[in-house]
Amino acid sequence: MILSKAGVRRGRTGRWLAVVALGAATALVATPAAAAEAELNAGSLSWGFKESFRNYVKRGDGNPPIAASQGATINADGTFSFSFAEGTYDAVTGAASVEYDGKIAFSYPGHGMNITIANPTIVLGNGTGTLKADVALNPGGADGFVATQADLAVLTTTGNVAVDGAVVTGTNLPAAITAAGAAAMDGFYAAGEALDPVSFAFTSDDSVPATPKVNISKTTGLSLDEPTSITVTGSGFDPNAAGGQGIYVGFGPKTENFHTNSAILGAAKWLKANPASYQEPLNADGTFSTTLSLSAVYTTRGGEAVDCTQVQCYVMTFAAHGSTDRSQDTFAPVTFAAVPAPEGGNASQQISATVLGGPLTLNVAGSSVALPAAGIGSVTTGALNSATVADLRGTNAGWNLVGQVGDFVSADGGVIAADNLGWTPNASGADGSVVTPGAAATPGSGLGSARTLCSSAAGASAGTFTCGADLALGIPSTASAGDYTATLTLTLS
Repeated sequence: MILSKAGVRRGRTGRWLAVVALGAATALVATPAAAAEAELNAGSLSWGFKESFRNYVKRGDGNPPIAASQGATINADGTFSFSFAEGTYDAVTGAASVEYDGKIAFSYPGHGMNITIANPTIVLGNGTGTLKADVALNPGGADGFVATQADLAVLTTTGNVAVDGAVVTGTNLPAAITAAGAAAMDGFYAAGEALDPVSFAFTSDDSVPATPKVNISKTTGLSLDEPTSITVTGSGFDPNAAGGQGIYVGFGPKTENFHTNSAILGAAKWLKANPASYQEPLNADGTFSTTLSLSAVYTTRGGEAVDCTQVQCYVMTFAAHGSTDRSQDTFAPVTFAAVPAPEGGNASQQISATVLGGPLTLNVAGSSVALPAAGIGSVTTGALNSATVADLRGTNAGWNLVGQVGDFVSADGGVIAADNLGWTPNASGADGSVVTPGAAATPGSGLGSARTLCSSAAGASAGTFTCGADLALGIPSTASAGDYTATLTLTLS
């Protein structure tokens, strides 16, 4: 977010604005081979920002209280529609960046408020969604600022985005305001608070490729003693994969080189458009039907024994001839009938679980801190809004949260140097993870430079942690009377 301040914020004793800058979090994500981004040619976006906020503004003295322009319109239910501008979409990865035109102005002169939200952008990628927008608060005024393409809201995309041919649709995606969005909205709402749901659509000239899918006649309880014949049907495959070499349909364990060494498979068929006598057809529409004979124990062409009751085996598909194209890969686990346990013996069960990962995130409990009034030459104290760090990356790689404050200034031009603010950090964690509070900083040698609030070392950083600090602002004898404000920035990396 690019933030330009038109002037110093006015008026509230000891009022602070916490602007949270998140460091880049590394996530390991397995994705298909990348495809070229397609240019989009149409789209729509419907969003109401927040119904309660609209109702509040409508009661005011704006003329009008809410106005739409520059490609935006107001819907019958009070929400807003924005017109399509431009964008790109990657049909393989699902990544998209879609820009829309339009401006919504909220006016409430009686409360000294003039806010505009304009030119929203939908960004999709890695299973997440973000709504960005230009936000202006009382632009040109002494207390105004402008945020260009701020990360205004985070969107829940799972289960809410559908692909139909060349059309991608998101319907009523839950939205929550981000820390940066809360700051851009001048603290009207706290980070994480729900906003109105978002609906969008966009279309490209390029058809969205179908996803390869297979259906297998039987995958569990296969015979231990005799080979079992199964039927495998598929759809959504690309006959032009691997330079037109087609796909393999095979059976065996998923090894590191499964796609380059079909000799390790217990059964395999080569499917191709216009097949030779030793191949089977892969239809032009991406469908096929074939059979495989599966044995619980088999010997590879290299003479190695494979026991599929001891290692997990799969019916799998992949692009033929050692291709690096992974877009044709599918894997269906196959199990065989349980081996009867000897009398008085043991029985075993295979237990599986899926562990969901996540990002490294930071949330703060509030956007302002009011320190008590104090005299010149004294110290005023308070507490920082608590910060919650969640490390769900699964890497246990460690993290560090630092804070730095700017100079305190008053409307009359008074200045208290940033180093006059000190703190004594505190931190807590759970589940055996370790978090360490930063060193104390005293007024006079305080937060004018970046100082650690809390940190967790590699090997112990996974989990959720709470970090805070006791604040102490030393008021120098040279300070003039007035209301002073400063901006404290927390950065997580």
